[in-house]
Amino acid sequence: MLCHRCYADPALMPDCAACRGSGRATRIPLCDEPWNEVVPGLFQGGHDVLSQARTCVVGDEFDLVISMVTRAGYGPADGVEHHVLRMADAAVDQGIARRVAELAGVAAAAVRDGRSVLVRCSGGLNRSGLMVASTLVELGHDVPSAIDLVRRARGPWALTNPMFVRHLHTL
Repeated sequence: MLCHRCYADPALMPDCAACRGSGRATRIPLCDEPWNEVVPGLFQGGHDVLSQARTCVVGDEFDLVISMVTRAGYGPADGVEHHVLRMADAAVDQGIARRVAELAGVAAAAVRDGRSVLVRCSGGLNRSGLMVASTLVELGHDVPSAIDLVRRARGPWALTNPMFVRHLHTL
């Protein structure tokens, strides 16, 4: 995982106190909130949060939910459109890339139609970040601004998987 402060930027790494010049993270904290709005109608979240007192169970708050991880009892409610793409927090192969592109198109169309969309994974940082950033690109954002929007919404640890960032730059 890339460092949350310098993001392994060679110009910043030597002076980075967070990673001591390694460019790599040593631990990733959970987010405070189960989900955050990245742009109007598009939310990113996870199943786990810093305080387990906060619930991450999805009911009918969203019109469309895309889950990279599913857990029994975490929703969404019956009648909510739900797509599942189980994937590892690892490299993006051709099959995963095709499915991410397909679901990013579904999510972007829903946002354009004024529907609310939640994309979630375990911690709500990398896999969901990949999908949300891909959706933002579908909505017309360039890759750097899509990555920035995800990190602003979910925090500096979002999209620190270098393979996901590399994939986004191929879009």
